[in-house]
Amino acid sequence: MGRLTAALLVALSLALAACGGDEPTARVGDGEVAMTLDDFSLTPQRLRVPPGPTTFSLANRGRIGHNFHVVGSRGEPIAVTTLLPGDRETATADLRRGTYRMLCTVSNHEELGMYGTLVVR
Repeated sequence: MGRLTAALLVALSLALAACGGDEPTARVGDGEVAMTLDDFSLTPQRLRVPPGPTTFSLANRGRIGHNFHVVGSRGEPIAVTTLLPGDRETATADLRRGTYRMLCTVSNHEELGMYGTLVVR
């Protein structure tokens, strides 16, 4: 049973490694970001934009409501209320250099994977 357990652990490790974790960073140069909210993910999850006005075009592709917040050390430049399935919304903020957290604050959606990193440089 020891070999079977070891083989299962190796297989599980390989399967989890293949699931992601190192998603490439999306780079946006024109200040326009298309974001997809889904059950339970944000796409893109890692984003890099230049400083200045940035517009997020949000689309809820999920089966339940989701919202979108951008939080940084100086506050919350973007806070979009809950979008129902199929809803779209745009939000613009003048972003300063720094690292921000993107997330859905509905219930436990952040813990389920609805978060990301926004780097402004």
